[in-house]
Amino acid sequence: MKYFLILLIGGWSSLLFAQSDVFETDGKGNRDIERTHRIASSPKIIDSIKTSAVPNRALLGPKLNVKIQVDTIQAATIETEQLLEKFYPFYLKLGMGSTLMPLGEFYVNSTRSRSNYYGLHVKHLSFFGDVKTRDKQQLAPAGFDQTSVQGNFETFQKKYTLRTNLNYTNHGFHYYGLTQPEVDKDSIAQRYQLVNAHADIRTNRGDTGVFNVQTTIDFRYTGTASPMADSLKDWRAKEQGFNINGLGYLRSGNNMFYGNLGVRYNGYAYGIQDSILSLSDSGIVRKNTILDINPGIKSTLLNNKLMIDAGFRVSVDFAQETRAYFFPAITMQYALSSNQFVPFIALQGQAKQSSLTGFYQENQFVLPNLLIQNQINPYDIQLGFKGVAARKFSYGLSANFIKENNRAFFVTDTLISTGNKFTLVYDSLNHTKIEGRLGYQVDKKLAIDLIARYHSYEMFNEAKAWNLPQAEVILNASYNLFDKFLVKAGLDLSFGRYAKVYALGENVTELNNQFVYNLGSVIDGNLTLEYRYNKRLSAFIQLNNIASQRYLRFYNYPVMPISVFGGLTIKF
Repeated sequence: MKYFLILLIGGWSSLLFAQSDVFETDGKGNRDIERTHRIASSPKIIDSIKTSAVPNRALLGPKLNVKIQVDTIQAATIETEQLLEKFYPFYLKLGMGSTLMPLGEFYVNSTRSRSNYYGLHVKHLSFFGDVKTRDKQQLAPAGFDQTSVQGNFETFQKKYTLRTNLNYTNHGFHYYGLTQPEVDKDSIAQRYQLVNAHADIRTNRGDTGVFNVQTTIDFRYTGTASPMADSLKDWRAKEQGFNINGLGYLRSGNNMFYGNLGVRYNGYAYGIQDSILSLSDSGIVRKNTILDINPGIKSTLLNNKLMIDAGFRVSVDFAQETRAYFFPAITMQYALSSNQFVPFIALQGQAKQSSLTGFYQENQFVLPNLLIQNQINPYDIQLGFKGVAARKFSYGLSANFIKENNRAFFVTDTLISTGNKFTLVYDSLNHTKIEGRLGYQVDKKLAIDLIARYHSYEMFNEAKAWNLPQAEVILNASYNLFDKFLVKAGLDLSFGRYAKVYALGENVTELNNQFVYNLGSVIDGNLTLEYRYNKRLSAFIQLNNIASQRYLRFYNYPVMPISVFGGLTIKF
């Protein structure tokens, strides 16, 4: 073993240190390379076992007798549901109040039609009772009756839409603001007859890139009976007026360009009338015409979130002296949080045309012989916000800052009447109004609306803004239980109202050399309960002035205490 290891080590050493017998040198020569050629055939598998051909034999065609038997099943039934509620063309409402107040209403309407609609509404309400003061002292006869008839017609065509209505009202009442129950009721009676007609036509030539026109025409007539029975029994007031307004507009993308041109006319006369439509040349005659021009552009920006309506209004008053007034007409609002919160701001103004009809609708106890002047509002700045929350709540808060010139106020007349009628005084003022709104609605079952207003009046000459409230609260609520029982409630509150008088007395204070009478608060609550026997027949009961407050709506004119109405409604 020892000699073997020595021999192995020695052999490896000689191999490592011995020189190689291989050496390299350069040389030249020719080397032939055989030319290549391509095999034309493709590779394939050669199988030594060949398959036999399959013989082609014709398929047999046997005839089999197949018996088919149809099994009978029960016919299916389809339950149909009326998708549209049936319309009834006639509606009748009859009722009677606890203070001898009959009530009747009758409606006639067309049923479903694609293009036309017509309707007729007749209403009557009268009163044969007495009215007392807060001290339970009976006043002069206070009965009244009011009947109105209104007809409507509308047609919806492919290229135009036409709407018309005609209204006639006959209203007779007494100037009952006297503590003389024995007075002859004919001597304090008055009757107004009013006719109002309206028509507007709108072209429907396309949504964008087409010029469309809307024309509106209004006509009114107002006539009174004689203001008193003796020497002036043939003297009456008559008034005729009309408004013609044309609006043209063109839509282009997110912009709408519009122009408004209108004419307002009011002709008033008080004196001896020859016919029902003639205007007397004796007594008081006033013809009043106002021309209005209002161009502007309305745009929606920022994905319809920002709306801007920018324009102006020029009103030319031809009443006594020709005067032109320039008013801004700018409105801006921005929708936040998917229209959940919308702040807005507006700057506007107007020339308000005064009329006997407007004064009568505000205070029916006003004298029919009046000196009528137009009211001018140089500016009306409004800012605030509105929105909705949780799809059930709606809210809003706004503030108005208004400049009012020639504002008319009702004051007790002591020249012609015995203190039971009102005349007008005019003054200018700065009017600030703050209004908050809150609404809550759950489907069609429950709805609550609350409105609160605060007013501040800065008068120029008069001590107070006569008969106007400083604070108001209006609450309306309705509840529908299973569409069987309907409950409606309303509350009307007014505070801080004053009247102008001419002598000291109870509840009278002196301010700026004028005598101010505190009219007190208005607390008026109403409740209506209705039971629907079916969709065609129902019964109702209505409670008016639940608190039974004989508050003064105007000086010397308390309202009736609590009254109860009951009646039926029928559809047929």
